[in-house]
Amino acid sequence: MTIPAVADIQAQMDSASTTNVANIQRKAAVSASVDEFYVVGVTAPYAGKAGWIRTTSSDSAATQAAAILLALKTL
Repeated sequence: MTIPAVADIQAQMDSASTTNVANIQRKAAVSASVDEFYVVGVTAPYAGKAGWIRTTSSDSAATQAAAILLALKTL
């Protein structure tokens, strides 16, 4: 099992590499299986939203990116 790097998750959130979707500012390991990311939204529907979002560490970068963006929408 390979744990995705922050850069891999960031790349999945913004496949065009525009840095205009959402940006991961910080990462914290909550436990062996849970990571927390401080994410700042840049464009709609994420603009003006920021917060700590938890993901499952062992999930793929694509799965974690999708979970982060979904959670960011609801902040």
